[in-house]
Amino acid sequence: MEKLPWEDQFMQSVAAIAAGGETEERAKQLLQDYIRLARTTAMPEALDFEHHPELAATASPYLGRDEEIHDLMLAIVTPILSRFKVTGLENFEKVIPSLTTCGVTLVANHLSLFDAAVVYALLHREPHLKQYAEKIFFIAGRLVFTSDYSRVAGRMFHSMLVASPRDMAENEPIKRELARLNIRSFKEGKERQRQGHILVLYPEGTRSRDGKMGQFHGALYNYLEGTVVLPIAITGADKILHSHSFTFELTDGSMTLGEPIFVAPADAAPRDILNLDADTLPKETRKQDAMDTIGRKVAAMLPEQMRGVYASAP
Repeated sequence: MEKLPWEDQFMQSVAAIAAGGETEERAKQLLQDYIRLARTTAMPEALDFEHHPELAATASPYLGRDEEIHDLMLAIVTPILSRFKVTGLENFEKVIPSLTTCGVTLVANHLSLFDAAVVYALLHREPHLKQYAEKIFFIAGRLVFTSDYSRVAGRMFHSMLVASPRDMAENEPIKRELARLNIRSFKEGKERQRQGHILVLYPEGTRSRDGKMGQFHGALYNYLEGTVVLPIAITGADKILHSHSFTFELTDGSMTLGEPIFVAPADAAPRDILNLDADTLPKETRKQDAMDTIGRKVAAMLPEQMRGVYASAP
């Protein structure tokens, strides 16, 4: 059987997994299982708009996780994250009551394709938070599932699929269908939050190429409006999986959870939670101003050299 183009690089990840506490034999088996699934896991049929454009009007944008892949990925990721530290877990506990009222959104900086695994696995490894990690779903670009390599990792989580600007630009014949997908994704995502699921969002929209934060997109404000937002700052994820690499590295890193913020008028805010009322901001820029406020909250938890456009964050 012909090797996948990334297979040899990927198998070099044995060293990182073993250094994180797993045996070399077990590490090799885990990676071989991933490669096997990369060969057999098909692109979700509901995303095949090229051959079935009618799906854009009918298919759900929600893609549930694959349980076999979920368990495999946790076995791979857990030792790789063994040197990551988590602080601010008490802030996650503050948002738990809001799961059944207004909904919760986790908002983080975006360093690497590994970011989703970092957020999920680090919460999942806390025994008292595991049940809440199970409620997490991510906004995921449709293109993630067109690659045999990233498609497997993407099935570790529950996902709400969207078309990115790049996707829209590269697929002009189905641009209309992709736009309809995004509308349905937003509506269904909000409904799932009302049912107690937790949305994770990376508002920069793309991974940082230099480790510095980019500006949060104002267009994503609607995802946050009316929910309790938990700002999260991640360091080290870009050192686990470098851009254009298929080999995991063992490194130090951190995930810091900040004070939650209720993005709605103050009179509706849950007790003991900060409030951000966009209606008090200038009408012309209120969405962007609100997102920048949250961006600064994330940046303030990062080392100064990573704050990027939010370098003035206190």
